[in-house]
Amino acid sequence: HPAVPGLSWRVWDAALGRHVADAHLAAVAAPAVVEVRGRDGPRENISMNGAYHLFGLHSGRPAYMKADGTGHAIRYWPKEDRWLIDFEGFREVDVCNAYTEAQGLSEHPGDPSLEWNIWESSQGRHIADSSVKAFVAPHWVRISGRQPSKENAAIDGDYVLVGVVEGKAAYQKEHHKSHVIRYRRGEDRWIIDLERGFGGADVANAYADAKGAEHPGNTDLIWHIWEAASQRHVADDEVVAVGHHFAEVDWPQVLRSAGAAKTPTG
Repeated sequence: HPAVPGLSWRVWDAALGRHVADAHLAAVAAPAVVEVRGRDGPRENISMNGAYHLFGLHSGRPAYMKADGTGHAIRYWPKEDRWLIDFEGFREVDVCNAYTEAQGLSEHPGDPSLEWNIWESSQGRHIADSSVKAFVAPHWVRISGRQPSKENAAIDGDYVLVGVVEGKAAYQKEHHKSHVIRYRRGEDRWIIDLERGFGGADVANAYADAKGAEHPGNTDLIWHIWEAASQRHVADDEVVAVGHHFAEVDWPQVLRSAGAAKTPTG
């Protein structure tokens, strides 16, 4: 496909009557948002958690920045083939708060198989943290379709991405902290738990067999809801989970609010 790093693109220049190479132009196959989750306190650099939005290019690869005005960025460092999380934005240095080896394979940093190394001042070096994952998933998941008169109708509602459980995105209702959606690796299932939150083993009010779905906001999932009368989970074809994503970022506004722009170099 055309989104291969290193391709040289030539753009038509009417004044010259020919195509002219543009070293800053590239085609990328990259998600609009990469989520970073899993860094927990009291350890250092917990503010690395959050949503990073596609900003442009840096060193020929997709470059991401938080849209909250902090300037926190994910950028590529070609000299060591690494993805860096840098709280100081887009720079041409190897100093960073966290890094992962790109391994010559990843076209963008949203790959949950990558292992991140986080700076810890007490050790004077970066330390691997297997809990930290960078991945692509909707920021919100809406569950709907369960009839109000039926058991476990409370599964309906909006769940927001809050962390990582068993290596995958984990969601929670904003006003009902015990209502969560989490992944259960042993059964390869997405589970909705209305009682025990993220600590509730394999007990579930509802579940869907993942079958390769990387997040629960997949409309192809078939949800099975617990019904006490039947003493089992029963498939409910009316229940659907839909992922919702961030709107496009108004970067000029974000950068004005943040003061000085820390922009990528291409």
